[in-house]
Amino acid sequence: MAENKLTKALPWFIGGVVVGAAVGVLYAPKKGEETRRDVAEWLRQKREETRELANRLKNRIPAKKEQVAAAFRAGKEAFQQEAGNHRAKEPIAA
Repeated sequence: MAENKLTKALPWFIGGVVVGAAVGVLYAPKKGEETRRDVAEWLRQKREETRELANRLKNRIPAKKEQVAAAFRAGKEAFQQEAGNHRAKEPIAA
């Protein structure tokens, strides 16, 4: 049933996108060349921001990796120590 609703709604959605784009182009306050230049500049800025974010994340990963590894080791040691303490308290069955 959901597929049937999607099949009915999809052409209306696509039609709305096309009409919206056409109206946007007709009422655009700038020439096409200016708009393309603005879009290209916006894309350059976003690409640079993405590169900067990727570099920041890349620099943080080794430190986080070491933190996770240290926490894992500490948890494992605590578990093994507690398991050893628990075994020592159990009575020996005959």
